[in-house]
Amino acid sequence: MEEEKNPVPEEPQSSEETKSPEEDKKAKTSWQTRKEGWYDKIPLTLKQLDIIVGVCLTLLGLTFLAICLDALGIFHLFG
Repeated sequence: MEEEKNPVPEEPQSSEETKSPEEDKKAKTSWQTRKEGWYDKIPLTLKQLDIIVGVCLTLLGLTFLAICLDALGIFHLFG
């Protein structure tokens, strides 16, 4: 006898997938809408923006470390 293959039942779609674009816009807060407007003006990919943010945070951390070391007298940056 041939074995019957049971098809995998499809999972029900989440409510986010079934929303129309109009409903999606209504669900967004004004902050999200404004932020997405800023991203649309920048001709960079999300990965590139993440790299820029990471580099800036690293530089900020190094600046903080240099200030702390200078205050402790371990590293004299400003003579």
